[in-house]
Amino acid sequence: MQPPSRTSGAGCALLLGCVWAVCAGSDLSADNATRNWNFRVYLNQDPIGYHNFSLSAHGDTRELESVAHYQVKILFINAYHYDHRTSETWSGNCLQHLESSSDDDGTAYAVHGQGDEHAFDVDAPKGRYSVTGCAMSFAYWNPVMLQQTHLINPETGENVAVTITRVGGESIQVHGAPVSAQHYHLHSDKLEIDLWYSEQGEWLALESPQEKGRRLRYVLE
Repeated sequence: MQPPSRTSGAGCALLLGCVWAVCAGSDLSADNATRNWNFRVYLNQDPIGYHNFSLSAHGDTRELESVAHYQVKILFINAYHYDHRTSETWSGNCLQHLESSSDDDGTAYAVHGQGDEHAFDVDAPKGRYSVTGCAMSFAYWNPVMLQQTHLINPETGENVAVTITRVGGESIQVHGAPVSAQHYHLHSDKLEIDLWYSEQGEWLALESPQEKGRRLRYVLE
């Protein structure tokens, strides 16, 4: 098994983070409630790490913490590693604060963002810029993300143009049992990502093609 390509490094991070009271996928109506998504990450059939998300409610504010770790070995030798940590603060569906750090096989990234529903300022490795209006990151846990045309990459800080389309209804395995799901496909210049949600809007799975026909997969634990 070969390590993920250098060009897929940003994709690893994107494989990273509803109207709050309505969508079951992130219904946190009670103060101090917490919702967790813990994924085992596979490259084809080989487990290579994890990506965990924790979303908590504090009054009208939502806070997300996500932590990812990938490690690819070839003949028991560490061939590739990836570590990522993101902290996000949300008000409704608008990103208010973003802080992230990443180590993509020795290449370090750090991103800082701050704003409100009117504008969001980003300090990224490639420079500073502002997003007008309500900004969103790749918040897979929030089905409102599926309606967006631009999303902020928590690793690189880039504001990525995306096209998200509904593929259709499917049955997938979750915790070893079949579940009815809605399949969506996200396309950008550098990424192809497939996402699955329950009929109630709960994020269930993620897959992304890699080089040489391999596939990165997120499986709920």
